[in-house]
Amino acid sequence: MENRPEPRAALPEALAADPPLARLVNELCLRHGCHTVVLYGSRALGTATAESDWDMLGIREGGEATRDARLVDGVFLDAFIVPESGVVGAGASFLHLRGGRAVRDPRGLGARLLDDVAAALASPPRPVAEAEIAARRAWCHKMLGRIRRGGDADVEANYRRAWLLFDLLELYFVFRGRHYLGPKESFRFLAAEDGPAYEAFSAALAPGAPTSAVEALVARVLSG
Repeated sequence: MENRPEPRAALPEALAADPPLARLVNELCLRHGCHTVVLYGSRALGTATAESDWDMLGIREGGEATRDARLVDGVFLDAFIVPESGVVGAGASFLHLRGGRAVRDPRGLGARLLDDVAAALASPPRPVAEAEIAARRAWCHKMLGRIRRGGDADVEANYRRAWLLFDLLELYFVFRGRHYLGPKESFRFLAAEDGPAYEAFSAALAPGAPTSAVEALVARVLSG
């Protein structure tokens, strides 16, 4: 028999100190049958502002993976709902949970998942085949050539420019055998560890940046 969602009174007493968080945890339990909820992102790391998203992972016994994204009292809730089978031993697939907190965890599954995430981060990412690395490098050159030929009025060239700029951040880390942890953490890393790359991204991403700035960024990314 499928477990029924637990009522508000069954939520951990520790959540009483944070009514907005307690409300969202309760809603994930009631709406989706979650027994475990992990809070991550700036709200878990202690760097949130009043406008910061509520980033959450809800785990339930079964069912399909889904997403609950909506405004709650003017703040965005972004909750991923997954079955237990999708998280067991899958820490490498949930690196975005780094620094998270299992705010409801009656079975200890959230804590185990966070331990798996920490272990995955402590190890290098799975190697990318040399042929795939070569293909991605060739793709960067191909895109850059199309951008050069297109000109400012070529909508396809401008689309490819945006596409290339978006992918280059992750490719920087792929080419160096490092975990890619999203834009916020990645730019923080670059600012601290690779100033020239940070400046190259800043120049290429600036509104109205010349194609030469994109070329310089591609050269920097491919130097890894």
